[in-house]
Amino acid sequence: MEKILIVDDEVRMRQLLKLYLEPVGYACSMASDGEEALDKVKKETFDLILLDVMMPLFDGFEVCKKIADTYPDLPIIMITALDDAESIVKGLDAGAADYVTKPFNGDVLLARVRSVLRRKPKQAILYEGLVFDEANELILLNGKAVDFTPKAHALMRLFLQHPGRLFNRLELYEFVWSYTSESDPRTVDSHIKMIREKLRALDYPIDQHLKTFWGRGYRWNETDEDANV
Repeated sequence: MEKILIVDDEVRMRQLLKLYLEPVGYACSMASDGEEALDKVKKETFDLILLDVMMPLFDGFEVCKKIADTYPDLPIIMITALDDAESIVKGLDAGAADYVTKPFNGDVLLARVRSVLRRKPKQAILYEGLVFDEANELILLNGKAVDFTPKAHALMRLFLQHPGRLFNRLELYEFVWSYTSESDPRTVDSHIKMIREKLRALDYPIDQHLKTFWGRGYRWNETDEDANV
C-alpha cells in the first residue's frame, strides 16, 4: 500500500484529502505544519507528499525545497490557493512534481496522484548485487533481505539514496535519531561499524563503497584518496 503524507494547516482540508485518498487504497499520514512534516519525513517512509503553501513556521516552498534537496526521489504535489503563474513556477522550481490549485476536483487530483506515483521508481539496483527495494522498504543482497537493525537500516537507506554525498556525524544523527541536546551523535560511529561487520560477513565489499573521512563524516561510493575505511 502506497503511503501519502498530507501537509496542511487546515484540519478540514487534511480530512478532505484523506476522504479522497483512503477509499481508493492509499494510506495517509497527517502533518499540520512544515516543521511536523520535516520531522515525519525523517522518521517514516512515504511514497508521495501533498503539500500546502501558506502555513505557519515554514511555508510550503521552503519545505518543498528542503525535502527535494534531501530526498530527491520523494515526489511532492503542491496543493494551494495560490494560482498565479509566479507561485506555480516557484513551486516547480523548488522541486514539486506537480502543482494543483484550490478549489480542485477530486477525480482530477486522484489522476494527478496516480500519474506522479507511476513516474516514481520502485526499485533501484545500486552496487554489486545490493538493491534498495523502495516499494517494500527492504535492502537486498543478491536477492535476499539483509537483517539490519532499524537504525542501521535507516542509515543504509540514507546512504543508498544519496550516493556521493558526504554526511557529517551530526547530520546522520539528526536524520535517523532526531537530535536532542541530551543525545550523543557518536552513536552513529557504532552503527556504521555494525553495518560494516554485517556486510563483510556476507562477503559484500562494503569498504569499497562506505568511506570514512576523519573529522568530516561518511560517504557512499567515494573513491578519493583522502578517504579512510
